[in-house]
Amino acid sequence: MLRLTFLVVAAVPLLAGCNNRAKIEARMEKPISPAAIPAPPPASKPVPKLPPPTQAEVEAACHRIFGDDLAAERGPVPFFIVGDFNGDESEDVAILARPAPGKLDDINSELSNWIIQDADKAFIPAGNKAVVTPPVVKRPSIEKGEVVLAIIHGVGPGGWRNPDARQTYIVKHAAATFRGIAPSVSQKAIRAMKLPVETDIIKEVRNNKKGFLFWTGSLYAWHPEQG
Repeated sequence: MLRLTFLVVAAVPLLAGCNNRAKIEARMEKPISPAAIPAPPPASKPVPKLPPPTQAEVEAACHRIFGDDLAAERGPVPFFIVGDFNGDESEDVAILARPAPGKLDDINSELSNWIIQDADKAFIPAGNKAVVTPPVVKRPSIEKGEVVLAIIHGVGPGGWRNPDARQTYIVKHAAATFRGIAPSVSQKAIRAMKLPVETDIIKEVRNNKKGFLFWTGSLYAWHPEQG
């Protein structure tokens, strides 16, 4: 009887210890099962690489938008360049062009299907302000014989070749010698602006000065190259 009593008394602390250990283990954070870890979101598919444009394709796109009002500026140097200039993952085209004789009124008409803007007067909001009111800017006009940069924004995988690609900008003070394209984040000045999207920029030489044309989120602006 004494032996049985001793065994019962000895088992009580043991059972209490087991209960306490079970409570501690229940409170401890258990490792997450690999199956419970959410998979990372799928990476966006790269933009399909389109074949290099031909002069005939570029001129056809220019005529599709502008008809006989604006003519591509053919010359010894390339008069067009392609890239994703507004950051929507669809290829755009920028074309050096000038007004056709007698077509200035049609080009400058407020009923036209394109936006006329000045790259030297594009408003760039400060990156450290949440709310910014842009200044009121008078709509610029294209002058007789003026060489401009016509930019056709692409639509979908077909880019600017797509017949539905109709959003177009005629940009003053942007016609220059093309030096190629580059990612917008490659420029310190653009990184400081904290623009909403990453794009391709057009590197140019304008009036013997190197610089680049870039998309602000609503318009195209010119910026001199630093360094």
